[in-house]
Amino acid sequence: MPVTCPAGHVSESADYCDTCGAAIASVPAAPALTVTDPPEPGLGPESGSISPCPNCGAPAGVDDAFCEVCGIDFKTGEMPTAPVPAVTGDPAGAAGAAAGAAVEAAAGEGWVAVVEADRAFYEGNESPEVPLPFPAGRGAREVPLRTDEILIGRRSDSRGIFPDIDLGAPSEDPGVSRRHAVLRRKDDGSWVAIDQGSTNGTRVSGGAGPLKPGEEHPVLNGDQLLVGAWTRITLKRA
Repeated sequence: MPVTCPAGHVSESADYCDTCGAAIASVPAAPALTVTDPPEPGLGPESGSISPCPNCGAPAGVDDAFCEVCGIDFKTGEMPTAPVPAVTGDPAGAAGAAAGAAVEAAAGEGWVAVVEADRAFYEGNESPEVPLPFPAGRGAREVPLRTDEILIGRRSDSRGIFPDIDLGAPSEDPGVSRRHAVLRRKDDGSWVAIDQGSTNGTRVSGGAGPLKPGEEHPVLNGDQLLVGAWTRITLKRA
């Protein structure tokens, strides 16, 4: 037959309440407190006695600090809080990746290379032995300088060469070597150009001749690199 638990719940079980789990036998009934109205501090069991929890009515011993059923803190009257959700993934790795991306963006912040075909340069390079038609109608394109070192050349999947400024298809300049030249950003923010031992050399506007392979040559805002059969690369601060 139905019985009443110490918290006042009607239970079909005579040993433990079907609603709150409190023991029923030999425990006097006691009113329950709601979660939204927690008990005042110090409402735990009396010294040397076994008393019902003031929140759910479950039995509580003199040495208990928390109710084993509802979890209330007998000293403070506070209910247990929900656990903090675990952080998934790799937060340290994500932070490292974000920091790396910030450094990469800052490395070339505000600088671009403008790539275009230069007819005057082409005509000075023209050779009757190797006829190459000038790519008329090809517009200029901008390549942001996002890292401290920018490779200029022509892509080769088989050799694993992937230039930052790719002068292969669709803007093929056959006079450009696979690893033609490098633009390198110095610690003070300035840039230098370094020829990588290219077949046809690298020239900088205003220079007397091709750069010596491996040597750093300062390039400033507005300076131009002439490479291949017709390519002009202008370094600009955006």
